[in-house]
Amino acid sequence: MAAIEEVPVSAISLERFRPVLGEGYAEVEEAIERTEEVLGGRIVWHVNSTARGGGVAEMLQSLLAYGRGAGADLRWLTISGNPDFFRVTKRIHNHLHESPGDGGPLGAEEREIYERAQFEAADELTRLARKGDIVYIHDPQPAGLVSHVKSADVMVVWRCHIGIDHPGELARGAWEFLRRYVLDADAYVFSRQRFVWEGLDREKVWLVPP
Repeated sequence: MAAIEEVPVSAISLERFRPVLGEGYAEVEEAIERTEEVLGGRIVWHVNSTARGGGVAEMLQSLLAYGRGAGADLRWLTISGNPDFFRVTKRIHNHLHESPGDGGPLGAEEREIYERAQFEAADELTRLARKGDIVYIHDPQPAGLVSHVKSADVMVVWRCHIGIDHPGELARGAWEFLRRYVLDADAYVFSRQRFVWEGLDREKVWLVPP
């Protein structure tokens, strides 16, 4: 199995929104016109861990299709991993929600499993991404790719879709596990202000509702 697989994304015309938005559709047309100006010649890569199941996959299926309909070159990649890798990332996900999950730790052994699974994917991704491209890394699973991809002279955004209003010991421990991997990103995107973790450069934080 390849370390990275591309998910086919079809283009969907935004014209279907014209009857709904009425005069407001002029803003959509303006955005479409600016697409070439802002993104011309660049590929915007989106990387997550699965093409089906879960909110991120559902979101990407729609949003990337509409983005392609607007003329942007958006592409979707998923990373693979062995059962140990997904066991560790599931544990990270649970802890970030202050849930013990399987009850296991996030220690040195788990860090080794997590990092080992990212190396091959990072090598493939840096061969695909060209200078000037933009790479969105979604959620904890592929977060370890951030620093590797930065070396390819591309812009990297870490998009965190999950969070908790009142983090406790488990959530903070999971964030300590992740923080070193995402610090080098050019921007961080969160859904809510409360989900923004400490230790990040606030000038690089964007709040974008899902």
